[in-house]
Amino acid sequence: MNTILKKVIVVCCILSLCYAQQTYSQDYCYNCNVDSLDQALLHAKTDSEKINLLTVLIDLKVFDVGSGESIKNDSIMRVYVQSLVNLSNSNKIRNIEAYKSLSDAFNFIQKKNYLAAQKSFENSVALFDKTHKKMPRLLAAIRYSYNAAGNQEDRLQFYTNKLHYYRINGPVENVAPCYHGIGGYYLYKADYNKAISNYLKAAALYMKYDNQSYLNDLGVIAMNYANWGNYEKASEYFNMAIPFTRIVRDRRTLNFLYISLSNINYSLKNFSKSLVYADSSLFVNNNRYPSYVAIAHVEKALALIGLNQLKEGFSNLNLAKQIVDSSQIKIYSASGPTEIDYGFYKYYSSIKKYNEAATYLKSAYEKALDVKSNELQLKYLRELAVFYGQQHNPELAKEYTEKFFDLTDQLDKEHSSFKVAQYENEEKELLQNDSINVLKQRAAVQSATIKKNNTILWGSLVAIILISLSLFFVFRQYRLNKKTLLSLRKTQRQLIMSEKMASLGELTAGIAHEIQNPLNFINNFSEVNSELIDELKTGLAVGNNQLATEIAHDIKANEEKINHHGKRADAIVKGMLQHSRSSNGISEPTDINVLADEYLHLAYHGLLAKDKSFNATLKTDFDETIGKIDLIPQDIGRVILNLITNAFYAVNEKNNQNPEGYEPTVTVSTSRSLSPGDGSGEILISVKDNGNGVPQKILDKIFQPFFTTKPTGEGTGLGLSMSYDIVKAHGGVLNVYTKEGEGTEFSIQLPI
Repeated sequence: MNTILKKVIVVCCILSLCYAQQTYSQDYCYNCNVDSLDQALLHAKTDSEKINLLTVLIDLKVFDVGSGESIKNDSIMRVYVQSLVNLSNSNKIRNIEAYKSLSDAFNFIQKKNYLAAQKSFENSVALFDKTHKKMPRLLAAIRYSYNAAGNQEDRLQFYTNKLHYYRINGPVENVAPCYHGIGGYYLYKADYNKAISNYLKAAALYMKYDNQSYLNDLGVIAMNYANWGNYEKASEYFNMAIPFTRIVRDRRTLNFLYISLSNINYSLKNFSKSLVYADSSLFVNNNRYPSYVAIAHVEKALALIGLNQLKEGFSNLNLAKQIVDSSQIKIYSASGPTEIDYGFYKYYSSIKKYNEAATYLKSAYEKALDVKSNELQLKYLRELAVFYGQQHNPELAKEYTEKFFDLTDQLDKEHSSFKVAQYENEEKELLQNDSINVLKQRAAVQSATIKKNNTILWGSLVAIILISLSLFFVFRQYRLNKKTLLSLRKTQRQLIMSEKMASLGELTAGIAHEIQNPLNFINNFSEVNSELIDELKTGLAVGNNQLATEIAHDIKANEEKINHHGKRADAIVKGMLQHSRSSNGISEPTDINVLADEYLHLAYHGLLAKDKSFNATLKTDFDETIGKIDLIPQDIGRVILNLITNAFYAVNEKNNQNPEGYEPTVTVSTSRSLSPGDGSGEILISVKDNGNGVPQKILDKIFQPFFTTKPTGEGTGLGLSMSYDIVKAHGGVLNVYTKEGEGTEFSIQLPI
């Protein structure tokens, strides 16, 4: 059924393309055969014919100027524009000043002066706007100068301003490239939601008059969905784009599609398919578009490395590097990412030359920073954190992990919260609004007719219209409330994750200290065993079996200690992993004493790692009769960690005031009470400190979200609020007892 539906969609889109071409061919020549126009120009006899053909050719072929795709095309464009300027000496040509400014832009591109080219392009567009010229491909081409100059914010402002202008003043053909340019900006920022929404709007307009641009945007939409992780949507748009591209023989777009499919299959570890699509791209390209050739060689190299064909992979990386160096192609352009350094990183990692691998991966990250590509920065920061973790370099692993989360947090603040393209919902709403407007118009006509004959019927019709309008506004408000609710839920999940990451950071230093102790024991006992084994060999050599037996017993005892401390280290790591992963919401038997003691020491050593001067007395009083109880350990662990961390903060703050005779003390205790008869009851987990206490005037606010007494930047105000909700979800109660100047005690009561 799905296959039939896809075929129907393909046929309908082909018919719509054919219809669109017939409709707009008389108006403008976007789907004309460029080669035929070139031949016509060669045989043109009059100046009038040459001027008409040159203006059409410039409008069509300006699409790729400055992209680095074809040096030959850039040279031809400069010849076309200069020819038109020369003809203006003896002929009056409309918009000639705009074409002269365009000629300046092309010359600046040749000199690699992209900032000057950007200004000339903008001036050319402003001059063309005075005559309301249709110039969608020129508007699309300008984005290359912004990319090359690294001015993404200027790019957004330019296309946003132009979009507003053309939507009001027209022509409508100029609206599509503005959406495309805005989509590209959000792609650089890794905001796939807004990127896809704008590309969809551009494609909907391009479909009516420009096949090549329409197919290109389908491919770009597919690529963005793939990068966003929605491979089903990506496949849908790829399946739409590829058949049309083959029909219209658009080599450039087909080349882009094959590269994207190669990249997707590599991400899915389908290395054989990735290799096939990379080879298909190289075959279709036939060295026509340099940057696509370079990208295809990189994709091919990555696929070969994945298939362990390292020599061939290395050869393709060198071919790509030669093309990039000769054409001065940046790591990210309108053609997509050219990840040569990342490819060399994968190659050297495969042959275990980790120093070279690290050099190339850091080079890739620096280049991503240079072009301001959030997409590549996130990819390489994640890869650097994993790489240094595998190389047992915790400091660098932590550094790049923090950079990754800092960038992620920045993007979370900037991006919209829905992972579905907004345009698809907006399009449905627009269709509904159009239908309602049609109904209003029909109702108005009927009202005028009925009014002549019957006043009563006319009044009834007015009542129906008012009811319809009321229902419309009710429905509209319902949709608005639904969107708001979804947004709030998404924001809530993000805040919870932010608090979780904050607690994970608090644990990191403590984990490092805790795991060092068993590792030291393991190393020491291993060294002792090595010496004992030498003594055992000596004893056996001289025939002293009694001494050998005693040494063997010592070795066995040491091995048991090594095994014990190894399991201790394993338990610490498992506890860390359990805290870091999302809660599954399933209760499991848990030793609450072990859990509380673990988080007490982890929190203490975590704070000690950040502040060497910190010191506090730790006291525990655990009821050993509690045993294991059913609860969600990840959630309750986060509550205990938050309360202990707050207690350390309180005693440290008081200690900094240097009170005479003060000894910072934090006490964690557990107890159990049983109801007579049925064996039910509750457990009590207490975290007590001798800090300054909580002022009575704010005591009622401490469980409110976002309320914090800590300085800006040191607290989110979500810890106690989340802790309260978690305890409540377990059917328990979180209480606080405090006295100003003497300290605070938080108690968790959980039913059993």
